[in-house]
Amino acid sequence: MTHSNDGKDEKGALRSDQNQLMFGQGFSFSGYERDPLYLNLGGKKFTDISGISGIDSITDGRAGVFADFDNDGDLDVFSTTIQNQAHLLFRNNVGQDNNFLRIVLEGNEKSGRDAFGAVVRVKTSAGILTKIKSGGSGFISQHDPRLLFGLGQDRRAEWIEVTWANGSVEKFESDAASGSTLLLQAGTGKSQMVAVSKTSLPNPLTKTEIFARGLKIEIGKPLPDFAVKTMNGAASSMKKQFKPGRDTLINIWATWCVPCAKEMPELERMRPQLAVRGIDLIGINVDTERGANIKGYVANKRVTYPIVIGGVAAIENIYATDELSVPLTILVDDKGIVKELILGWSQETQRKFNLLVGGETVKSSAPMVPTKVNKKR
Repeated sequence: MTHSNDGKDEKGALRSDQNQLMFGQGFSFSGYERDPLYLNLGGKKFTDISGISGIDSITDGRAGVFADFDNDGDLDVFSTTIQNQAHLLFRNNVGQDNNFLRIVLEGNEKSGRDAFGAVVRVKTSAGILTKIKSGGSGFISQHDPRLLFGLGQDRRAEWIEVTWANGSVEKFESDAASGSTLLLQAGTGKSQMVAVSKTSLPNPLTKTEIFARGLKIEIGKPLPDFAVKTMNGAASSMKKQFKPGRDTLINIWATWCVPCAKEMPELERMRPQLAVRGIDLIGINVDTERGANIKGYVANKRVTYPIVIGGVAAIENIYATDELSVPLTILVDDKGIVKELILGWSQETQRKFNLLVGGETVKSSAPMVPTKVNKKR
């Protein structure tokens, strides 16, 4: 924390430190409360669906917008957070089999062209649905100005009524089928069909893709060559570990890594099967502390496949951020081109390893996520 010597500018210095922590480092001053999402159960009560929706992020949310970004008939959620100007888009894929009706309002000189404040009622077999067109909601945010009504299994709405901002009430004739977008213009009493095309939102990144963003290596690109040492202290390089005509499975580990202790004996067990499939196995240790008992650790795990000491050189050539995640397993060909990345130790990683040896998937104990530490460890 920064403080001035004379005490006059301590308040300003404190505020500066807080801003740096929040905007520069993503620190939370409100306790990392998870973002909640509640589902309305027929107007009687709400149930918490934050976890299963994926929206329960620990980022400090500052605004939330509901809008049908992909025009598929349901509301998606867009959230802005305070950390590093991050934005989160949650695509709604629930209830895709139900029908809907989308309403676009256009007022006149009496009710205002944007029709803010207008109340729309739609009659369905389940009752009358009511929505208000508002000009804003939350912190500097605006929901979708188009009003979306869920019709359930109804093929069409029975009737539509609008109470405009000036108090006038108007019913609209409509025979539009579900899935339609209707333009309702004040004073006309008739609806017009509006053509709306569905769009495709990008699929969320997989865990491997998210993790790969923190690496300097890429699938399809060469693994950087860097200096390593053998267990006996002899100098070597990563490139010298590859053999012509054979792939190499590189397992990055550390003595302080809990999942590594589970994974390394399993890799030892698979080693003969990997060799038959033309895959050599090698481990790279990334301990940076002088007192690390690497030889003792390897002996304790009864690992006989080659181990080299990568240390800082391996970390700087493989990881792009300050966060070091292990275990990390990299499959490369005989030219050192990265073919696959395998993160952590879990049923999914075991499945990938078993596919490499031509076997079937196996059941394991609870998944073990990779250990993450700062590079400065």
